Amino acid sequence: MRWILTRIIQYKNFVLFLFLLGIGVTLSTYRSIYHQTKIEKLGLVVSGSISQSINDSKSYFSLKEINQKLLLENNLLKQELIHLEKSGSSFKEVEIDSKINDYYVQSAEVIKNSFSKARNILIISKGSSDGIKKDMSVISSEGIVGIVKQTSENFSSVISMLYQDLKINAKLNNSGAFGSLSWEGRNPEQMTLSDVSVINKIALGDTIVTGGMSAYFPKGIPIGTILEFDKPNLGGYYTIKVKLLNNLTDLEYVYIIDNKKRAEFLGLEKQSDDGSR
Repeated sequence: MRWILTRIIQYKNFVLFLFLLGIGVTLSTYRSIYHQTKIEKLGLVVSGSISQSINDSKSYFSLKEINQKLLLENNLLKQELIHLEKSGSSFKEVEIDSKINDYYVQSAEVIKNSFSKARNILIISKGSSDGIKKDMSVISSEGIVGIVKQTSENFSSVISMLYQDLKINAKLNNSGAFGSLSWEGRNPEQMTLSDVSVINKIALGDTIVTGGMSAYFPKGIPIGTILEFDKPNLGGYYTIKVKLLNNLTDLEYVYIIDNKKRAEFLGLEKQSDDGSR
């Protein structure tokens, strides 16, 4: 104990400097958006590097399971190919929806994933050097995952669908009715679809997909199915529980989607909002 006190006294000026530096950094983070962004980006780099090392070790021991999932996806693609061949078509002959050309897709590995908090974040293995930018949408082979929050050179943080403040435009695949999808912070397998008017007919098991009425997710990406719903007696809006198709607690690989017309969409939306004031 005496040795520790002696060392503290000996280096008291340096200890005081570190203490004051910590206070200064903390105050700058809270008061300055610029400093807050820099601190978050530094945290992203450190967290990403550590998580990458841990994830590499885990991936080595789970190669068999990963290969099985890849084989399953390849089987589904093969089935589509066989279907085209039987119908007498080929990939060159199939007409590609022009809207698909508005989006650029690339894959990434999930190296860190939280799902037990109120506001959950993923870290993926692609960053600004790979062309990843803030607000790009992220999906998996089974459904939507989230939206890119911030990037460093080699990593990106992603706001998960399991994030209480996040709302996603969604619609009922059968009726075409639109609503707002959000997470209430409890079950990672369920979300709530609100703002769907009772004038629309819905049923258990109906499919929920992305609505496409935003600059984030393309239209028609599967989200989940109706698990249960409540209809008010005097009109108004349904309260709909949605069971997600995507297991957000077990993500290994994702796809990042870049909407090439996002800037144009947001610019026009801003002009419309300014003009209506």
